[in-house]
Amino acid sequence: MRVNREQVMMMDVFLLTKPPQSERSEICLKLLARSERSRLYLAGDGVYHLLSQPGTIPPSCEVLASKEDVAARGVVPRRGAEVREDFYERLVEDVMEGDGRFFTF
Repeated sequence: MRVNREQVMMMDVFLLTKPPQSERSEICLKLLARSERSRLYLAGDGVYHLLSQPGTIPPSCEVLASKEDVAARGVVPRRGAEVREDFYERLVEDVMEGDGRFFTF
């Protein structure tokens, strides 16, 4: 069965490396809230968003975090996020194979 490309909902991919207090983080989260289907990758200081209050990141958004960066910063995630060892491989796959938009902050 062939799938019509228009029937498949495109996914927006966000890479966030800035800490929660950053102006760039605020812009990212505003765009994320407007996305119908999204995946948020947290790396570097962006992993501190895992400590944010519930509701900061939309519940419909998939969240993936770099295992290396989570461990380096001693972050224990409070919200459901996948902490992945293959973080960068997965990010590259999503960006290269996806039909949606890619945002980096």
